[in-house]
Amino acid sequence: MKKLFYVVTLFLLISCSQKTYETNNKTPINRQTNPVSDPNYFIGKHKPKVMILGVFHFKDAGLDSYKRKFSFDILKPKRQLELDNLLEKIAKYKPTKILVEWNRIKMDSMTNSWYKEYLNNETTIEDKSNEVFQIGFKLAKILGHKKVYCSDATASWFGVNLDWDNYDEEAYLKSLGQYEKSIRYDHEAFYNISDSLKTTQTLVEHLFMVNNPKNRLRSHQAYLTENVIRGAGDNYLGADSVARWYRRNLRIFANAYDLTSFDQEERLLLIYGAGHVWQLRQSFKDSPDFDYIEEVNEYLK
Repeated sequence: MKKLFYVVTLFLLISCSQKTYETNNKTPINRQTNPVSDPNYFIGKHKPKVMILGVFHFKDAGLDSYKRKFSFDILKPKRQLELDNLLEKIAKYKPTKILVEWNRIKMDSMTNSWYKEYLNNETTIEDKSNEVFQIGFKLAKILGHKKVYCSDATASWFGVNLDWDNYDEEAYLKSLGQYEKSIRYDHEAFYNISDSLKTTQTLVEHLFMVNNPKNRLRSHQAYLTENVIRGAGDNYLGADSVARWYRRNLRIFANAYDLTSFDQEERLLLIYGAGHVWQLRQSFKDSPDFDYIEEVNEYLK
């Protein structure tokens, strides 16, 4: 009985002490649900919608690992009519901000200076084939936007330093026994077929194919097969190159996040090379602060 008495007395003392602390403490204890455990917790008033249009580069700078073999001229009258059809379809999404694949830090001010001149009919873009001009500028003007948003970013190399001029990748991979694994999927043929089809399909038809989720996944899988294995167990050249690609896409996502207002209704449209889509899509889908529109092809079909 004495032991029970002491337990009850101790409980009452602790309870009274806690109540006194809550009464005297100027900062009341927050008894709200932890935001991390509440799936409906949102800091803003409106959750922005996001859609990504994956494209091929109308004016290829030759910076991608796949080197374009088939020509495409968006400035030809036939292609311009196809472009009008594309813009009409995408405009139905009614984006409030258009984010393009130009470097935010280096290009945003210059890009919007050009865009302002374009809006005021002080310059023409009929001789500029880049998709930023042909899709981004033209769509923004149709929708009455005052500016476009450069959201791309660079990611510097942080991996092993090699004598790249004399680097023999095939010999190196064979020395590690990684060559056969690295070539078991012929991604080059996949890219080559897609590259060739843009010469026979209409613009909308081709972008519908490019944005098919199965094709986007196939493109992304190249990073997780032939690329990532290079140098595993040695200098991790492949893993670091994939990490660099991931890092760039995370910076793009960070830019989109930063450019978004959560206090008003926003509908973001990102216009990016198709290789970016799978990873950007995953970031927006996994984020609790965005409502990702699953398929751009719902507008292209």
